[in-house]
Amino acid sequence: MAAAALWGFGGIIVKLASSSAVALTFYRLWIGTVALTAITFATGRRLTWMTMRVSWLGGLLFAGDLITFYSAVKLTSIVVASLIGAFQPALVFVLARRMFGESFHRWDILWIALAMVGVVLTVVGARSHGHQQIDGDLFAFGALLFWTAYWLVSKRSRRHLDALEYTTGATIAAAFAVTLVILVTGQHLGRVNGGDWFWILLLAIVPGSGHLIMNWAHLYVDASISSVIGNLSSLVAAVAAVVILGQVMTALQIVGVGIGLTAIAVVAYRQREPAGTPLEPLE
Repeated sequence: MAAAALWGFGGIIVKLASSSAVALTFYRLWIGTVALTAITFATGRRLTWMTMRVSWLGGLLFAGDLITFYSAVKLTSIVVASLIGAFQPALVFVLARRMFGESFHRWDILWIALAMVGVVLTVVGARSHGHQQIDGDLFAFGALLFWTAYWLVSKRSRRHLDALEYTTGATIAAAFAVTLVILVTGQHLGRVNGGDWFWILLLAIVPGSGHLIMNWAHLYVDASISSVIGNLSSLVAAVAAVVILGQVMTALQIVGVGIGLTAIAVVAYRQREPAGTPLEPLE
């Protein structure tokens, strides 16, 4: 839940920064690469070829997620980007059963569904300002696919690496991937305003810490359950928009936050108890 809470500020920070999505992604990843590499070696760990072999795919997907999500936030509203991303648990729910053999109590499905309803009500209930562009919606859909794939690949990779090693390796791979994309496409990063360096540093520290925490949790929590808890980030974003951006929270949003927080809390609490009658596995 701590990771999701930290992620909730990512879209807000991107909105506050004036730099392009590509520039924010590039500098955020390279700052994260330097910081995580330093921490890795300071704690007595080493980055080996095995580290990169296990984490490179997660890194590519991570880069794709950041570019598409940041672009979506720049081109459309946080409301739309969050709404599309709120359906990640549905994809993870289906794929995690096949990839990891996860099973669920029938009541878990009810609470998972309620958590998604709460998130949808929260983002739909916002009063969106400005023209919503179709390009932003498409980027948000792309972010959903990248984020889902990154989530599942990261959980699988954590069987072979500890959280810090994997997060460092994935961030390094993501930084090189974004750099290669920029060189091949000839995109320009543009000039970064002095104030934007503060926001870029926050992107590397705040949501970046969330990735490290969640990669640690992947070893202990089912992917389908952690993805539901991860939806807490959309609820945090809605509340943060009120406090930081001065947006007004509607009655529908308040109801959505209440439903979402309650359902996520129940899902998290139920993981402390043995599951009851699981669902039949998919054939």
